[in-house]
Amino acid sequence: MSDWGISTEAAELHADALVWDMTQPIITPGSGERKEVLFDRIAGAGFDFVSITLAIDGMDLRAAAQQLVNYRWFVAERSERCVIVESVADVAHAREQGLLAVGFHFQGTAPFEDNSDWVELFYRLGVRHALMAYNEPNLVGVGCHAEEDTGLTEFGRGLIGEMNRVGMVVDCAHTGYRTTMETFEASQVPAIISHTNVRELCDHPRCVWDDQIVACAEQGGVIGMTCLSGFLGGEGSTPARIVDHIDHVVQLVGPSHVGLGLDYVYDLPSFEAFVAKLPDRYPPGSGYTDMRQLELEEAPRITEELLRRGYGEKDIRGILGENWLRVCGEIWK
Repeated sequence: MSDWGISTEAAELHADALVWDMTQPIITPGSGERKEVLFDRIAGAGFDFVSITLAIDGMDLRAAAQQLVNYRWFVAERSERCVIVESVADVAHAREQGLLAVGFHFQGTAPFEDNSDWVELFYRLGVRHALMAYNEPNLVGVGCHAEEDTGLTEFGRGLIGEMNRVGMVVDCAHTGYRTTMETFEASQVPAIISHTNVRELCDHPRCVWDDQIVACAEQGGVIGMTCLSGFLGGEGSTPARIVDHIDHVVQLVGPSHVGLGLDYVYDLPSFEAFVAKLPDRYPPGSGYTDMRQLELEEAPRITEELLRRGYGEKDIRGILGENWLRVCGEIWK
């Protein structure tokens, strides 16, 4: 066990707890050398499970399928360090073996094109959650940066029904306000917001308002907190600021509905250069440049900060990973 430069109590708890990151955008452009060591860094920070992005809106079925092939090989080539998991039992088994459990997700629903039949195929290939719309409108609904949010489409409602049927988690990250609220109404099982922050603390379209948090929690869902400064406000990407956002959710709906979705970008300068070329998707002046983020090696300090603020062990274990384990255990089939 590493002490991670934190107190013995915090280090022991962090090492013993199930630590789960619901969002790792591994497909962002960047250095091959940095990507090569990414899983080692994630595991070294005490994480037991990480969900990696395979595709994003703008990619069709063929492109998403190719990414799925690429990253199944990526994990297989590192089988001494990590393993693809498809159930919560698989997560526990991977942990027993000392392996990082890896799950898959889509940031958007474009890979399903206009045919909800593709949901089951991708689910069987390991995709365990998909968010409704990534910043812009699509066939399902509207993203958070669109000028007008017209809500879920009829196709979107049908797609959610199919996701519920097969066990794929419905995700409202990056999604517009109205589309998000209508998604919570449409889903027959808990929906989540995998990676966001609190808009009362940082007024950014990527963050969510209190009534969105309440709607998610009332359905049994979980909201994941990111580590990017543009969505944190205040003093930016520090453990204390992330816990400010966690604490806001806890005070609003309780500790059972918040987790980690760090959205850590392994090569931030390359990502910022990339987003500068896509002003419609990443509007200039919206905090997508000059960003900072909590480095993976600092993640154990979140545990220390939760202890410092008086959180009990049970609640900390929930926030670090058991809340995600619960909701995925309810939905995955």
